[in-house]
Amino acid sequence: MNHYVRGLSISILFFSIAVLLKAQDGFRVYPYLQHPAPDAMTLLWFSEEPLPGQLSWEKKDSDDKTVVESDPEAATTLAYPDWEDSVYFGGEAPSFPYRHRVRLEELEPRTEYEYSVVQGTHTFRASFWTSLADNDSLRFVVYADPETEPESTGKLASWVDPVSLSSRSYLVDQTTGYRNNLEVIRSRHPDLVLIAGDLTQHGGEQRDWDEFWRHNTDSIGTESLAGQIPVLAVPGNHEYFEGAFMDGYNQPGSERAINRFRTYFESPSNLSPNPEQEGRYYSTTYGPATFIMLDVCNNGFNGSDEDTNFYLLGENDPEGGNAPDFGVGSKQYLWLEEKLLEAQERALFTFVVLHHAPYSSGPHGFPAGLDEFSDNQSGVPVRALTPLFMKYGVDAVFSGHDEMWERSEITGVETEPDGGELIHTIQFYDVGTGGDGLREPEAGADNPYQKFLVHTDVPEVWEGSVFKEGGKHYGHLEVNILPLEDHVWQALLTPVYILPLFDAVDSTYSGFERKEYDDQVMITKVDSVSTVSADPTSVHFMTTRIFPNPFFDHVTIEYSLPEASEVVIRITDAQGRIVRIIPAGFKSAGRHKENWDGADENGYSVAVGFYVISLVNATGKQLSRMRMLVEKGS
Repeated sequence: MNHYVRGLSISILFFSIAVLLKAQDGFRVYPYLQHPAPDAMTLLWFSEEPLPGQLSWEKKDSDDKTVVESDPEAATTLAYPDWEDSVYFGGEAPSFPYRHRVRLEELEPRTEYEYSVVQGTHTFRASFWTSLADNDSLRFVVYADPETEPESTGKLASWVDPVSLSSRSYLVDQTTGYRNNLEVIRSRHPDLVLIAGDLTQHGGEQRDWDEFWRHNTDSIGTESLAGQIPVLAVPGNHEYFEGAFMDGYNQPGSERAINRFRTYFESPSNLSPNPEQEGRYYSTTYGPATFIMLDVCNNGFNGSDEDTNFYLLGENDPEGGNAPDFGVGSKQYLWLEEKLLEAQERALFTFVVLHHAPYSSGPHGFPAGLDEFSDNQSGVPVRALTPLFMKYGVDAVFSGHDEMWERSEITGVETEPDGGELIHTIQFYDVGTGGDGLREPEAGADNPYQKFLVHTDVPEVWEGSVFKEGGKHYGHLEVNILPLEDHVWQALLTPVYILPLFDAVDSTYSGFERKEYDDQVMITKVDSVSTVSADPTSVHFMTTRIFPNPFFDHVTIEYSLPEASEVVIRITDAQGRIVRIIPAGFKSAGRHKENWDGADENGYSVAVGFYVISLVNATGKQLSRMRMLVEKGS
């Protein structure tokens, strides 16, 4: 009865949305980018009618235009289900749309292309860049949990005071928070945008997908995020949730839900023996980084302490769906190990994107179970993948699920392809502040690996009743990978939040500003020239590490020599002045480590700041160079 009353009360609203959808003059979803490569890009769009669209593209400032006609296919997976039509549209929901896909090939790497799509009487124009063929700087953004739905408009997240623990409402509604977040992302012109799951509130409700694309695409190309920048995503548990008026995670309803996700996104094939698992996990390389995208939304045995979703049967259950297992020995696990080895051998940086945060102080940080202090949507089972991530030197794991901003850190040993070992650290992020909830930590959900939690580590600053800065807000992680000099690379991982600005005229938070939390992480790698081949498929980027970085009283320098040599470690300050020279002596080929106690040539502790550690051989040739931060004197 309550569902019926609620449906009547809002049916008029969603009838108007149906009219708006039909009024998009040919387009249901405006063109957007998928499956980027150095020499190719996929364009997808959806139309109201089964009429071909006309796509043309050309290299910027070129007259060599290519024109093709699309072949529309009925996207029946995106039809509004009967219950949604009845509850929200009064029986007047739009029909399913038509999917248009064109793969642009024989493009030039790191080149800007302009394109236009004519569909019906409407023309869409935008531009994009192809990905890197050789190594260049790379900027990408990652966030999770926007959980879009029309009801987000006017819906304020609970915003618990970190001091008094009293519950308040956030300063802007969820629609505004997500919109502002995307606007800041677009203004930074990243090469890629990654979403770590829970794109929509209910994966089986088509209105929620309409809302997602309303934010991420636009009729004006210069205003369209996904029309200019490829958006790569992994499914979250909400993508398997059929709908608020259905039995949630029922099977096969969960498959109807996830197939909407699979219809909207295109990715490289994972060559799964089960074709229904295509698009749920995949791997892609963009310049110096490999991104491994996983589906960890379910695992067998169902209801065990290894399961992340107690409502979905495992892939090996005869009555189950196609949500892939991820545990040790599963098909996805074996695929993952193969892709991690490839990334270790060929990429400078390896990043993993998945939904369920394995280390968290949020509600999903409890172990899997049904009892008190357990959770039937737990991320803890995903920790089974950490030994694999460590073995192959994954640099960071990006997740969501808990709708918090939290960074955890795990240190262990990486095993290199030649059998050598070195100390390695993985950064684990929960970047679940995309545009839905802003949660606080749960009492009893202890995370011993936590290094940074916005709720407790960033005090709010107020002037009277006006909010000024700090605190937890919607936001994302921005990662910049930069080549320095002498084959040194750095990845700077910067947490960004979107600060609502108070307008004294109308007494509302109607503006916003990009701000950064003080928790930037720097990962430094060395591209060893001794192992670089002219054949780009056989390039192996060998890492040299300094650990910890930043450091307080001592630092370990780990390095590898391709051949026996005399080694000297030279430490210089930010102005290039020599601070300390450490003769390491004659070293054999292979792995070695040295220590620096943070003292200069006279035994005095160096000042706080950045320093450069260089390894030099007997001939004076610089073997590697790394930047390091001293936080206080030893």
